[in-house]
Amino acid sequence: MSHVNSHVTEKNKAFFKKLTPFVIRDKPVGSYMGNSEVITMAINVTGTRIVYSRTDKSIRIWKSTPDAAVDPKVIIDPHAKAVESISFNPRTEYLFATVGKDEYVRIWSAQTGEKIREIKCEFDTLKLVRYSQDGKLLVVVDRTSNILVLAVEMNYKVVHRFKVNEHVYDLQWFYHEHQFLLIAMHDGSVLLYEITEDEDEDEDEENGGKVFGTKLRSRVKGHNSSITSIAISPRGNYFCLGNSEGVVSFWTVDGTLLNLHVISDIDQSISHLDSSRDSAYVSVAYDADSNLRIYDYESGELVHEIPNSISGSQTFSSAVWFPTKTCYIFTSDHGTTVTLMKRSDTSRLEGGGRKRDGRRNA
Repeated sequence: MSHVNSHVTEKNKAFFKKLTPFVIRDKPVGSYMGNSEVITMAINVTGTRIVYSRTDKSIRIWKSTPDAAVDPKVIIDPHAKAVESISFNPRTEYLFATVGKDEYVRIWSAQTGEKIREIKCEFDTLKLVRYSQDGKLLVVVDRTSNILVLAVEMNYKVVHRFKVNEHVYDLQWFYHEHQFLLIAMHDGSVLLYEITEDEDEDEDEENGGKVFGTKLRSRVKGHNSSITSIAISPRGNYFCLGNSEGVVSFWTVDGTLLNLHVISDIDQSISHLDSSRDSAYVSVAYDADSNLRIYDYESGELVHEIPNSISGSQTFSSAVWFPTKTCYIFTSDHGTTVTLMKRSDTSRLEGGGRKRDGRRNA
């Protein structure tokens, strides 16, 4: 069995070495002084658009093709300050939401670069925005851990609000409609919340006769330091947590919430985690002086270290997987560029030589 696992691991390593890079370089915006670094990145559900924000307060939109990234569009000053969070609506190809330390959630078209909608919220330091997996709800988090739930089909109306007592580092929806979400906390725990919808005859028709709420279903413990990033597998078979001590833990999602295994190769704070579209791999980014790493989910073995992916002086490194293929983008050149890793003509084995069932993932 160990021989078989070793053979699979070597195939996986060979697969990632065969990916070829395409470096995306942006032109400076206006009179911005110094190096502009990438803050956060996102890819749309069809894998045709790459969007990211920079410290020069711009948003960059690139069309992704099998061979390159082309036809760039620039949004200048989308918010009062630099954009900290981007989320694509999974029910659409082009619409994405942004927040940037002000009181606005803004919706944009990745096709044209135009602003589609603006929602003014009651809090003025919004830092996280996340569409649910069915695109029906949008959650927004501010600097003081106030959490707003907006109903997309009700013209982005705020239908519920709640607050947690610890600093929120990350928030992610489970890959099933809009029932559950995980919140990463400063105290080393993760809160599992359920979004509830109750019928109420007294509610006006504008709310669809429903009252939205939240229930704390579980508190996942096991880390001694702040949880800085969450990744949930697209196939829904696990989620993983990264903390400020460099530990990545893997957990079941079958109701037991059991710890499967941990990775602790690098003693640096985790800045970002992401799971590949087939859930086979997890990318791990670090705050300081280490390159991004890709691990095999099942074995926890390192399969690839991404060269030239150390964090910049202003921002942290990150990698984002395509939802349609086992390829990814990552911040490069100390955060000043974005590199698209694409399959070469000779790399025909999807996912490092593992057999796939061909099913399309949600």
